[in-house]
Amino acid sequence: MSPKPHTSDLCFITQKTVDEVLTHLKTCNVVCIEGPVKRTGTRAKLLSVYFRDPDGNLIEVANEVR
Repeated sequence: MSPKPHTSDLCFITQKTVDEVLTHLKTCNVVCIEGPVKRTGTRAKLLSVYFRDPDGNLIEVANEVR
């Protein structure tokens, strides 16, 4: 059985700034569906952007804000 679209929600923490992430997404023609927004992570507060991968899964890329 293969995973169905829209079943995953992944978060990646990056050292790049959210502005750098947004610029890279735009260069790759990826539409940001939300963000930057403040969120609460397990280790720190986050500044996050959201988009969907080609299979429709939700991807979050975030900076830890200390």
